[in-house]
Amino acid sequence: MLRKPDPSWIVAGAASLTFGFVRGLHTSFAVFFVALLDTFQWSRGVTAGLQSASLIMDALVSPFIGRLTDRLGPRRVVAAGGILLAAGLVLCSRVSTPWELYLYFGVVMSLGFAASGVVPHVLVVAEWFPTRRGLVLGIVYGAVGVGTLILSPLSQWLISLWGWPRVFQVLAAAILIAVVPLVWSTYRPSPHDSRAATGSGGGASAGQWSVRLALRSIQFWSLFISRLLGSIGTVLVITHQVAHVVDIGYGHIWAAGVFGVMAFVSAAGRVTFGYIADAFTKRAAYTLNIVCASVGVTALTLATDTAHPWLLYVYVGGFGIAFGSRAVILSAITADIFSGRGFGTIFGLSVASVGFGGATGAWLGGALHDLTGDYVVSFNVANGLLISSVVAVWVTGLDWMRRFDRRLWPDDPAVAKGND
Repeated sequence: MLRKPDPSWIVAGAASLTFGFVRGLHTSFAVFFVALLDTFQWSRGVTAGLQSASLIMDALVSPFIGRLTDRLGPRRVVAAGGILLAAGLVLCSRVSTPWELYLYFGVVMSLGFAASGVVPHVLVVAEWFPTRRGLVLGIVYGAVGVGTLILSPLSQWLISLWGWPRVFQVLAAAILIAVVPLVWSTYRPSPHDSRAATGSGGGASAGQWSVRLALRSIQFWSLFISRLLGSIGTVLVITHQVAHVVDIGYGHIWAAGVFGVMAFVSAAGRVTFGYIADAFTKRAAYTLNIVCASVGVTALTLATDTAHPWLLYVYVGGFGIAFGSRAVILSAITADIFSGRGFGTIFGLSVASVGFGGATGAWLGGALHDLTGDYVVSFNVANGLLISSVVAVWVTGLDWMRRFDRRLWPDDPAVAKGND
């Protein structure tokens, strides 16, 4: 007799496929930017502005998406996000001016990416996996690397065959035909779901955090600061890595090829660090993650010419295995502390820091380069911010902080979620 499949792993598989496609599409959009620039001869500033606009939009709408997820559930929110993405892709296939691209990608598609992205998928995993959250989040996040590896070259090949407008339309059809039905048929409420069916997250109930209480807690703000510092440092490096390598003498194609390997490394790193977070403690896993990232950034900073290519390999290995898995660990910590009927809103407010931090990091790296003439100061600042984010994570787990936050619960002082 065949054993009935575990419904939790069916949901995890569907979440991996959906999240991998959505975030892979977001990352692969650089391919379409190049095609659009070649067609319309727009300035490079258009591309840079779109990335910043998308990050800021994501930061602004994440709390709203979290609140919607608390009220409606992940299935409806992610499905609606897929429909928005499809609509945005169809609209993008008809652009002829920069303002249209800013509206269709920077607003419509950014809303779709947010609604079908991090916030509802972390909530799905938090509901279905009260244990092993780190590992499962690592698998779901790791799917982004696979999605990017598939969608980037596939999109480029299809653009060469059909042109970018038709490829936009094909991707829209794929979302409506495959992604949305997959979400609707598999994203069911978990038997472990502790959210009230109609709870808004505004008030407290026994054993659960409300949004109001979370915003008064030190644990929330220490995690917020950790995400903010880590995002500034990470995006600063990612945005300017290729420019630095080209500046010191490597060719564009060689540089792009080396950093393309990071997609493989980062996918493996997200699963690995998710497992480490469950097997040991999440704070220890985060510390090891930042150590790897710091070693990689140091190697990139020391690479000042083409005489020592091994420094770039150290960078790709160290920073690559850490890239993306920082979010896995912080998401698991947040779910451990704040999971409940208001978790979507709380998590959405917390990850708003990522958008603002990313936009700041991209600008800061360029500004420091303009002041100093190279990226040495920029990368050292990034390293300092990444290391500082570790301090914030460890502060989150201090006993005195947990005891302080328990005092926010006058009717149930014993309530406090475990941090590890």
